[in-house]
Amino acid sequence: MKSVVLAAALAVVAAPSLADPILDLAESKQCLTCHSVSGELTAPSFKSIGQQWQGVKNADIYLSMVIQRGGTQHFGCNMMPGPGARSQLTEAESTALVGWILSMK
Repeated sequence: MKSVVLAAALAVVAAPSLADPILDLAESKQCLTCHSVSGELTAPSFKSIGQQWQGVKNADIYLSMVIQRGGTQHFGCNMMPGPGARSQLTEAESTALVGWILSMK
């Protein structure tokens, strides 16, 4: 019995807290499969993207399109999978996600 309680407690501690609605969105749309908030995975972190695009004119529009359509040349040579290869985000969802990413410093 103690081992079951201990295992459950460790799972809660190890699980990331997604209390932020934008993180919940990113999780539900599988963004966190390749991206993380601040560390590099197979794709750049949201923080790295935000820093690279900070202050760039129309970055919000461009990055929203990348999220919806996929493509390359938005962050080095990394490829964002196209519509058939991942969960789709609506325009409102991608706009909210991009606004959050661009707010990171």
